[in-house]
Order: sequence, then structure tokens, then C-alpha cells
Amino acid sequence: MLLILSAIWGSAFIAIKLSLTYFAPVSVASYRLIVASFFLLIFYIIGQYKPLLSKKDLVMLIFIGIVGNFLPFYLISWSEQHIQSSTAGILMGIGPILTLVLSHFFTRDDKINSIKLISIIVGFIGVLFIFEIDSLFLIHSQNSIQLISKFLIIIAALGYMISNIVAYNTLKHIDSFSITFFATIFGALASIPFLIFSEMSQPSYFNVKSILPILYLGIFPTALAFQLRYHITKTSGPVFLSYVAYLIPIFALIWGFIFLSEKIYLSSIIGISLILVGVYLGRKN
Repeated sequence: MLLILSAIWGSAFIAIKLSLTYFAPVSVASYRLIVASFFLLIFYIIGQYKPLLSKKDLVMLIFIGIVGNFLPFYLISWSEQHIQSSTAGILMGIGPILTLVLSHFFTRDDKINSIKLISIIVGFIGVLFIFEIDSLFLIHSQNSIQLISKFLIIIAALGYMISNIVAYNTLKHIDSFSITFFATIFGALASIPFLIFSEMSQPSYFNVKSILPILYLGIFPTALAFQLRYHITKTSGPVFLSYVAYLIPIFALIWGFIFLSEKIYLSSIIGISLILVGVYLGRKN
């Protein structure tokens, strides 16, 4: 499931880049959530889900919808105006580091240990092999906006990880589909005022080419992927889920090779191997 989730999320960055040709960043994030909401609503009705939600549950779901859905979607979309889609995937690799620290302090049963620390380090080294350190930190002309964009991707990753920990700590009694459904709905509702403002100032261009990547984003990297996300969080913990951030660059590399004819270097193969070793070590412990 982690591999499937990584493959789907790894493709999202390309779809976002394509969508930005026709839509503003807020519109990409909002339409993505709206499409996902309608898609999930169909299955919610068919499945006849009737979770008992307390006021605290609703508050947590609203929090997850905004911090774990809408804000990261917007920040990633805005950033991809100024950086390559693969760079956005690279920077999501900071997620496991953030989760390792946060989970140690804010969860009871997902504490840091020496093996987890080693697995994080091995995986991070793998990411560096694939993308090289200078691709992340080298500053060149007109790089200030790129630096801001990269920082915002890290903030987006932090939003994902915080929402995962919140779901893990407070919503274990709710099935993963209901978490996905309500978090997506609340994220979509929160995005609508921003969508209206964005459409007034920067109207979207609707045609077949523009709608397809939005539909793809809404159904696959959002509705289906988030269902996997919360299921993995509930069954294996937020630290293990955070390893998806190490696997995303692998699939970004694969999709780039398939769709953009990008070259795959030996350093990338070494990096992929190290990442898989890190994921294996983290899962075993």
C-alpha cells in the first residue's frame, strides 16, 4: 500500500504543473478538493457510513481538512509556479525528519529509537544521492522566489505530518474512509471563499486539456490516495507513513523517465536502493 500511495502521489506533481497552465494555484487546490469530495460522496452513500462523531471529532476533522489538505495543496501549487515539479517531490523528503521528532513528543506508541533514527538517516542519504545537495541549496540568479517556494513546500510537508499525527492520536475510533471523506469535505468548504476570490481576479480556462489533470488530481492523488494515507496511519503509525516522502522521489524519477524522457543516473539507482533499505528498517521496527 505504501508503494501504491507513493506512485500516485509521485504523479501528482506533474498533474499540478499541467493544471497551472489553466488555473491559479488556489483554484487548483480548491477544484482538486471539490472533485475529490463528490467522488468520495458517491462511495460514502453507497457504503452507508454512519460514524458517530463528537464535537471534538468534528473539530479535529476540520483541522485536518485545512492543515492537512487545503493548505498543503495550495502551497505546493503556488510553489510549482516557480520550481520544477520534481523539486517539489524532492523537498517532501523532509517529512520523515519532521514526523520523527513530532511523533516522539506527541504520540504514546511511536517513539524514536536507534533503528528508526538509522532508517531515517539512510533514507535521507538516499534522497541526497538522487537529487544532490546543491540542487536544494545552491542559490543562483532570480533564486529568491525559488527559495521561498522551496520553504513553502517544507511547510506543506509539515502540514501533512501534523495532520497524520492528529488523526493517529485522536481519530482511531473512526474508520479511515470517514476520516478521508470528512477531512476532504471540510478542506473543500474552507477553500471555496478563496476560490471565489481567485476566480474573480484570475478566471480559469476550462477545456478538455485543463479538466483532465484536475479530475486526475481529485480522484487519484486526493480521494484514493488519502484513503490509503489514513488507513496506513491507523495501522502502522505516522512515522511509517512518513516514509512515503522518501518513495515519492523514486516515482517522480520513474514518471519523469516515462513521460519526459529524463535520464536515470547511477547515483539515482544507488539512492533508490538506500531509500528502500531505510523503509525496510523502519517497517521492521
